[in-house]
Amino acid sequence: MKKYTALLLALSMLAGVFAFSGCSESNEQSGGETSQESNSESSADASQTSENTVSDISATESKPDISSEKLAQLNNFISKYNNIPDFNVKSEKIDAASISKNKSISFVPDNSNDVFTQLVTKQFVTATKSAGFKNVYSDKSDGTPASYNSALSKAVEKKSNIAVMYGDINKDSVATQIETTQANGIKVLSAGYVGKDTKDHYVDYTIPIDYQLCGKLMADWTITRKKGKVNALALNNSDSTLSTSIYEGFADEFKKYITQGYCTVLSGSAIETGNGLSTKIKQAIDKDPNLNYIVVLDETMINDAISAVEQSGKKIHIIATGGGTSAFTAAENGKIDMLVAQSYEWIAYSMVDYSLRVLGGKKLPDIQSVPVRVVNKASIKSDLEKTEYTDIDGFYEICFGANFVTGYRSLWGLS
Repeated sequence: MKKYTALLLALSMLAGVFAFSGCSESNEQSGGETSQESNSESSADASQTSENTVSDISATESKPDISSEKLAQLNNFISKYNNIPDFNVKSEKIDAASISKNKSISFVPDNSNDVFTQLVTKQFVTATKSAGFKNVYSDKSDGTPASYNSALSKAVEKKSNIAVMYGDINKDSVATQIETTQANGIKVLSAGYVGKDTKDHYVDYTIPIDYQLCGKLMADWTITRKKGKVNALALNNSDSTLSTSIYEGFADEFKKYITQGYCTVLSGSAIETGNGLSTKIKQAIDKDPNLNYIVVLDETMINDAISAVEQSGKKIHIIATGGGTSAFTAAENGKIDMLVAQSYEWIAYSMVDYSLRVLGGKKLPDIQSVPVRVVNKASIKSDLEKTEYTDIDGFYEICFGANFVTGYRSLWGLS
């Protein structure tokens, strides 16, 4: 396994009414074969969702203190994600070799300059070759519509059977080329852009991954530690539908169980990360003496959050979600209290699994299983002491183990 960092993002201030645009079904299942058809209505819905509207939320009515029973329930829920996850995918077994025989697949990443995307891409290529695809095409991308168009054009040129678009790619910017790709008989999939309850627009299929779970776990962590009395600052990426999807999970859970407090949102553009963001966070901290949590919705904001808290000299807890070296290092060093960790390798295998099922006309899962782990300084120290691995650079290389590799191979009839 390799080191990696997450997607580049950051923020500017925003306030308003807490609202999200409507969601459409991720999958439309019918018998053994499943399809997701693009149309103007779903395109409009997803386009509205991509505006990433988030705003402040607070306890609007007086509530009794959260009960010890409910706190125990929430703690039990968190504890389910404390260990290396088991491979519990419930999908039917498939004959990957038969499905992939003489077939080609193309991978369109959002930005190859990002280390996280580089490693997702590398692992995707490894998994597709393992599954038996004859050809795997994966061009580098600079994060611009021109590079996405080029990759899709190559998929047409090489007569790929399926193209997977990964990451925060705004499909509005490449709609014409997506339609051209589809007109040539190529299925277009989207992954890593929206959560499980929203269908990405223009594409044939949206791989349903439960990103909201990350937000839910972060909300439950703050609620159980402060017994329902939380004053939080959430750092959201205004350029990312994914960041907003994670925030949706946080906000839904937060509103259910907060008895006293609020969550203020600091949101903005990617250019601010590492370039003035920490100053803006510190300004928000200075203006609010009651803050007890900072909730980081994207890994690249972690260092700015840490810097801002250290500059403030205040004791404010930081929790985050991410899957790269900066996230694990911050958790291992105790700079953040808790990390909801993600696995780029498991994500890659899940995308290949979904692609095989699409090509094979198999029933598609309502949720594509991509688990997370809740880790902190103590659990990382414990796992590193127990691990049998010796040739590793850090905990992030063993956090999810390797049982998902053998699990998927078995599911694909390859072992």
